[in-house]
Amino acid sequence: MSTSDTEATADEPRPPGRPRDGSIDDRIVAVTREMLLDVGWEGLSLRAVAAKAGVGRASLRRRWRTKAELVLHAILGPEPDMSRFDGSDRVQWITETVNGSHELFATPEVRAAVPGLLQALRENDDLRRRLWSDFSGPPASLFAADPESTKSADPDIDARAILALAAGSALFLSAVATDDDSDVLRRRIVEILTAAL
Repeated sequence: MSTSDTEATADEPRPPGRPRDGSIDDRIVAVTREMLLDVGWEGLSLRAVAAKAGVGRASLRRRWRTKAELVLHAILGPEPDMSRFDGSDRVQWITETVNGSHELFATPEVRAAVPGLLQALRENDDLRRRLWSDFSGPPASLFAADPESTKSADPDIDARAILALAAGSALFLSAVATDDDSDVLRRRIVEILTAAL
């Protein structure tokens, strides 16, 4: 390393305190997903996750203030996975939205979390608003930016409506009509949504 490299590094401001340990986040998320399967929403607590992950409760609470925030991060990640929309046109966007919603709600961790999460979201307006804007906003913006969207009176509303219909159908099929959650039905949902636009 040259002297100039050393000086440049030494001159860069460091945030106060110790550097954040990314492995702690990974351990907490892994334990949360594991506990959702083992003990469900009701049996999961921030205290139990911290103990099993081998981290202090203060470390966990600095990252997630509530059980709902932690569980949402564990099952959804820190932000939506936009890679599935790479190079997609409107039909592919709708297809990916429907399939992605069904894949998400089919995972055992999400099935275990949904009943408690729905109650927690009902009781926390701020968390509900953040979830909707953070996880529907980026895909909706991508949809609205498509040149085909000029045919729509309000492409942002169209995108959010499709997201709501895709997630709603996935939740219904995963929780109620489990025997009817098939590729054929998913393809038909995509056809109906595509035809509606």
